[in-house]
Amino acid sequence: MSIGIIVSTHGVSAEYIIKTSEMLTGNQKNIGYVNFLSNESSELLIKKLLKKIQEIDISEGILFLVDIWGGTPFNIINKVMIEKGRKNYDIISGVNVPMLVELFLIREEECKVDRIVNLITEVGRKEIKSFNHSINKDIKNKNSNEFFKNPCNLNRRDCINIVLARIDDRLIHGQVSTVWTKVTKIKRIIVISDEIFSDKIRTKLLKQAAPPGVSSHIVSIEKYIRVHRNPKYFGEKVMLLFNNPKDVLRIVEKGIKIESVNIGGMSFKKGKKQITQSVSVSQEDINSFIKLSSIGIDLEIRKVPSDKSVNIIPLIKRASEK
Repeated sequence: MSIGIIVSTHGVSAEYIIKTSEMLTGNQKNIGYVNFLSNESSELLIKKLLKKIQEIDISEGILFLVDIWGGTPFNIINKVMIEKGRKNYDIISGVNVPMLVELFLIREEECKVDRIVNLITEVGRKEIKSFNHSINKDIKNKNSNEFFKNPCNLNRRDCINIVLARIDDRLIHGQVSTVWTKVTKIKRIIVISDEIFSDKIRTKLLKQAAPPGVSSHIVSIEKYIRVHRNPKYFGEKVMLLFNNPKDVLRIVEKGIKIESVNIGGMSFKKGKKQITQSVSVSQEDINSFIKLSSIGIDLEIRKVPSDKSVNIIPLIKRASEK
């Protein structure tokens, strides 16, 4: 069992910050929350906290995440743990969603409380920033342009390492920037779309949405095909993002090798059939998916890594029969 987690805050935010974080990572085990409401006493909070600790496996240690240093939840937890003589625990204030997401992702691999605390507090601090002061435009523009200089011959054997190819019409958003980038350990996100490439405002917004340490590029299909085998970036791990399966099929038919495609979200619109809660497809989408499958490409629906992988083809066939 992984390290235990209890989130405790003033009001009801403890419950909802967990739910928000699980929206990005999937449901978590060995975790609980303790809300401290305005009409509750410290004695009642102690009882609620002790009950929650009993419900959680703390054999590997426990982390308490609170909203305010020195607030009542912090003070009560500190008091209880000292009185109980507990070891292998810590209390972290200033809990936020990036911090909690990072904790969910690393606690299966890292069991030392001190190490986990150092990692998640660093993430929590880094994610607090001002939009107007966080973007060095000169550096970003230089990196973005440099990546696509000197496109090379498609016949070369060396090429970009496509770690994940994903269809998601929201493109760069929470699930991608906070979870998939960490799981895949990529350093570049490449959005491939003729439509978006020609939309300068949307292109600018997507470049600014990339998480720290990851650069984002928005390119046309033709441009990506030219640059795919640029030797300067041979072996570099990248994530390809598409907003529809037709564009995936187009680059595959031009010789780009993709072994599998992850489908994260395709929103419902008039003329589409809803096949899961997060995926709706048009007839054009269906045709593209069937063609990709016939080539031998695995097609899985999975919003976040912890979700069960679901093959889209049986769902498409079932929807087509209705």
